[in-house]
Amino acid sequence: MARKLSVLEVLLIIFFLIVLVVDIFLLVLLLEKSSDTSFTPECPEISKSERIDCTPGQVVTEDVCTQQYKCCWETEADANIPSCFFPRNWGYEVINASDTSTGLTAQLQRLPSPSLFGNDINNALFTAEFQTSNRLHFKITDFNNVRYEVPHENVQLVNATADISNLSYHVNVTSTPFSIKIMRMSNQRVLLDTSIGPLQFAEQYLQLSFRLPSANVYGLGEHVHQQYRHNMSWKTWPIFTRDTTPTEGMINLYGAHTFFLCLEDTTGFSFGVFLMNSNAMEVTLQPAPAITYRTIGGVLDFYVFLGNTPEQVVQEYLEVVGRPFLPSYWSLGFQLSRRDYGNISGLREVVNRNRLAEIPYDVQYSDIDYMDGKKDFTVDQVAYPGLSDFAKELHDNGQKYVIMMNPGIFKDSEYDPYDNGSRKRIWILGNNGFAVGEGYPGQTVFPDYSNPACTQWWADQFAKFHTNLEFDGVWIVSYYSS
Repeated sequence: MARKLSVLEVLLIIFFLIVLVVDIFLLVLLLEKSSDTSFTPECPEISKSERIDCTPGQVVTEDVCTQQYKCCWETEADANIPSCFFPRNWGYEVINASDTSTGLTAQLQRLPSPSLFGNDINNALFTAEFQTSNRLHFKITDFNNVRYEVPHENVQLVNATADISNLSYHVNVTSTPFSIKIMRMSNQRVLLDTSIGPLQFAEQYLQLSFRLPSANVYGLGEHVHQQYRHNMSWKTWPIFTRDTTPTEGMINLYGAHTFFLCLEDTTGFSFGVFLMNSNAMEVTLQPAPAITYRTIGGVLDFYVFLGNTPEQVVQEYLEVVGRPFLPSYWSLGFQLSRRDYGNISGLREVVNRNRLAEIPYDVQYSDIDYMDGKKDFTVDQVAYPGLSDFAKELHDNGQKYVIMMNPGIFKDSEYDPYDNGSRKRIWILGNNGFAVGEGYPGQTVFPDYSNPACTQWWADQFAKFHTNLEFDGVWIVSYYSS
């Protein structure tokens, strides 16, 4: 008669079965990652300055580079120069291309090469629009599925088309591997050439490189630089905004500017490139000269602007993204702001001290310490009683008053701004209702600025609050933290 297994023996058997299943799963993933073992990388002599890093941000061995990633390897003592770099036969190929009335299109198919991070898009679509004689718009998207794209409501003239016979640029598409060259017609100079590196287009990893005609590159950011002209010696700059003061060596400040300008030569001829993508990204500059964009989502949505001078390029850029608004005259004057004046007495003391010293300034701020419990559209009546009278005193002396606001709204049904916004359903949605985060007042929800009802909600809340506190301007801070 067979002996019954003990509980411990049963548990051990289950444990070993789980380990076996996990091992099989990991083996499948590894085989999938290096899906095509027959792939042979083409590694001709590639100059150091033109190598596109195959494993950015990683330190790998020659075996990992050549066997797992199927990339090219050449040992380099200088850690800035990639030892593991892309071969020439990675990327996509054109399987169908056609001219259109506004430009050209090309259907792309992924070449049989390994996958860096998995979930590669096998079929992509390249479209180019000749929008004006000096502006080209091209985009690379998923051929079969809709992916998130930055809404174009603030982009001007997106449907404009140019007279093809009068273009200042020419676009040439190479089929295998897919690449494009953008050339200035007047002098036949190649401005952008993506053949320096392969197109990478996966679910959460997109990459495109451009060979440039000059190392005179400006823009990108927002970062701290020692000079306006970029250092092209293998510098990588992330673009992911955070609320921090400009400090030497600090990266990621208040704004995200995915635009660069290249001064082609001493004649002043210039061009600019703008990537319309809101995901976290980075750009690498190298001495080829070349630039590589990497981002973790969305699509590759590029605008290229040509000009005879840098000023003309910037004007072309502003035609797309919009010009800066004309500020109030008083906002150009001297302004004073800091966090935590302590209370209304401390705030009055600062104003009076400057006035007695005859130091002119036009604007006084209050940071979030004026709020009740750090909640928007409230005033702490204990620390800041009579704040409305203080604002009127500023006005009587020809000064203006600006208050801080946070984008996150305290999640409490007894709190009117939250209750009103919830009834209008203006908060960002998560998988299980409104997305909830942690902010200054505690649990917070966040306005969905793409919802038209949200704009009206903001206007109504500010109008209502203004009846109690006559502020002249609002600073909606970009950083939100507990």
